[in-house]
Amino acid sequence: MYLIVALRAFWLFIPAYIANPSAVVFGGLAPIDFGKKFVDGRRILGDGKTYSGLIGGGLAGVFFGMIQMAISHPWDPIEHFGFGGLQRAIYIMLALSFGALLGDMLGSFIKRRLGVERGERFPGLDQYDLVLGAFLLTILVDKRWVFDNYIANNFAGLLTIIILTPLLHKLVNIIGYKSGLKNVPW
Repeated sequence: MYLIVALRAFWLFIPAYIANPSAVVFGGLAPIDFGKKFVDGRRILGDGKTYSGLIGGGLAGVFFGMIQMAISHPWDPIEHFGFGGLQRAIYIMLALSFGALLGDMLGSFIKRRLGVERGERFPGLDQYDLVLGAFLLTILVDKRWVFDNYIANNFAGLLTIIILTPLLHKLVNIIGYKSGLKNVPW
């Protein structure tokens, strides 16, 4: 039972997991904060948070979610292994993908306030900001879906994401570093 819940939780969270590293691939244009500083004299977000990364990463998450729906359609044409019908699924994928990126931006905002520079480690926040953002925005869009897939069954879905996220975060960052997309392997 737990294995099925865990696999489903991971499967459904893939759009959020895809959005975050995809933002690095698509980023590089105008920073979201336009280089402006906050009242503390530090950058609001920094050069690493760009409009092209936000839009490209978010749409990449949704695009991959649509691929997941196409994969699941022959076996589960109504619920698509948990995403639901097309309209509901698109809202959920948008919320997961853009929520992950907004959570990452919130993490950057917090890091800048604490004097942590771009690329510096901040254990915990670096791994879970995307999870928090994805869940919060998705709760606003469809709290029942979040409850059914991540809270029900003794929080097994949520625990799966909490356990897998640091492992996936490390793996993706090493790949990004080795491929030249990131300056640091964390």
